[in-house]
Amino acid sequence: MMFMLLIFVLPFTLGNEHGKLAPLEEFNVLVYGTIQLGEALTDTYSSTAGKMQRIAGRQAKQERTMERLKAEVTRGRQARGWISSEAERLQGEQQEGRNLLQRMEQSLQEIQTGYGDLGKRVQELEDRTKRKEQDIPKIKDKVERQSLILEVLTQEAARQKEQMAKQREQLLHLLKRVIFSF
Repeated sequence: MMFMLLIFVLPFTLGNEHGKLAPLEEFNVLVYGTIQLGEALTDTYSSTAGKMQRIAGRQAKQERTMERLKAEVTRGRQARGWISSEAERLQGEQQEGRNLLQRMEQSLQEIQTGYGDLGKRVQELEDRTKRKEQDIPKIKDKVERQSLILEVLTQEAARQKEQMAKQREQLLHLLKRVIFSF
């Protein structure tokens, strides 16, 4: 449509410029130039349309890439949040582990101290036992001597008892005699 308008308007505008109509040759040059301009515009339009389609395709691809990147960023933020919470949890567990280890080291030190004290006491008891074992033969000899003395004393006590019983009988006998003699 634009082409038709140019064909009719252009010769009159050029001719009015000089006060007359344009000659046929100029008109043909103008028409040929207009046709070439139209073809160039058509080619430019086609190439521009193709470029616009390619640009739209690239833009759509970039938008999809942006959406994927946004999704990745969102997942990254979520992962960062999860990692932060896990890091805090692990730090808490690590602190609990340190506290437990410290308590265990303290308990171990107390046990080692107690074990050392126990070792000293065992050594003292072994020393006492050795001294007592050395004293056992002496004590055994003493017990045997005292046992012999006790046996001798028991025999002597039995003999004296017998003697006293005899003396009592003799006294009773004498007493009876004295009483009956009066």
